Amino acid sequence: MTIYLFTHSPARLLKRMPLALIAASMLTTASYASETVPSGYQLEKVVILSRHGVRAPTKMTQTMRDVTPNTWPEWPVKLGYITPRGEHLVSLMGGFYRQKFQQLGILSKDRCPTANDVYVWADVDQRTRKTGEAFLAGLAPECHLSIHHQQDIKQVDSLFHPVKAGVCTMEKAQVQQAVEQQAGMPIAQLNQHYRPALALMSNVLNFPTSAYCQQHSAEQTCNFAEVMPSKLSIKDDGNKVALDGAVGLSSTLAEIFLLEHAQGMPNAAWGKIHSEQDWNTLLTLHNAQFDLMSRTPYIAKHNGTPLLQTIVSAINSQTSPRELPELSADNKILFLAGHDTNIANIAGMLGLSWTLPGQPDNTPPGGALVFERWSDKTGKKYVSAQMMYQTLAQLRNQTPLTLDEPAGSVALKIPGCDDQTAEGYCPLDTFTRLAKQNELAECQ
Repeated sequence: MTIYLFTHSPARLLKRMPLALIAASMLTTASYASETVPSGYQLEKVVILSRHGVRAPTKMTQTMRDVTPNTWPEWPVKLGYITPRGEHLVSLMGGFYRQKFQQLGILSKDRCPTANDVYVWADVDQRTRKTGEAFLAGLAPECHLSIHHQQDIKQVDSLFHPVKAGVCTMEKAQVQQAVEQQAGMPIAQLNQHYRPALALMSNVLNFPTSAYCQQHSAEQTCNFAEVMPSKLSIKDDGNKVALDGAVGLSSTLAEIFLLEHAQGMPNAAWGKIHSEQDWNTLLTLHNAQFDLMSRTPYIAKHNGTPLLQTIVSAINSQTSPRELPELSADNKILFLAGHDTNIANIAGMLGLSWTLPGQPDNTPPGGALVFERWSDKTGKKYVSAQMMYQTLAQLRNQTPLTLDEPAGSVALKIPGCDDQTAEGYCPLDTFTRLAKQNELAECQ
């Protein structure tokens, strides 16, 4: 059982606090009952779908430079690369998983896990490969385990990106219809819907004095929501989908601010984010973009089918349709080092949703969607799902994680599982059936 204690400073005090102190004041999981096996259950198998750790921005476009008069900070690594600090933060999560799984009996406290016990498959990017290595460094230090990944790292791994790899294709008209259904409104109305959040983003950017405003607006006020209308960009016959305009751009920028903060930069977002409320407001734009571009069921199924099949096969201790070299049927922990989009795809397929106490990003750096298989005294098997993550304060402070000072954890209800237990566990057969209903045969 996870117990959260909430502590909030008054807003007027938060506005006077330095950014680092604000992070420390934000919600943390202050109390965590020791991980013990629930009465009558035994943990047998774990599948962890993790986002990579803190990275530099993946891009820095001219538009991103033009929308603010401020200078973007320099990063210690190439665009899109995980930082050394990002690797350390992932290793802290790995260490927490080690303590958690030792307490639950799936890992030994006395010996190193073997390559059969723990298997890591990472996407080909530097940030995902290094995330897999950092996870092992925390989970099994000095145990000499190695990660696995596609041999040709210059080719797209179809497990994580089946549409980009050409395994399956989407249709332009269906994408447009599905996204607007997910939004509950025409995309053109998004800016009005998120006007308060866009106003805050405009203030953080100092948008009215930007080069973009000088080029695109004759008015001195230069309203962010008005000069950058939201629209869908659908290219390659429907296989490349993006949200253009103020909301889509703000999604990217808000995430960069959070990455700056997690990286420990002294003046993240140029010192313009003053409270927990500000963080939550800005990241609603990022979460909204992910809800549309990655959780929309039509898009999620096309991009998530291979991963969901792999997760379900592993939970059932069966061979995956996508063969992972050297993965043993006896494997206890499967760690998939991917991206926030992958987590959102699986969430969209299964209908999972969440908010994370103390963390405004629904798919934060190093956060993971975790599936566990349990067995009761009769041998019947169940699945539980949860999001594991570091709070904003834990990322900022590089907080060592223990069972007494834990990572964040949010238990997830699996929609459609009408025969779940009082503990929220879904029978394995039911979970498997629900997952297979949402897979697309053409995307395997």
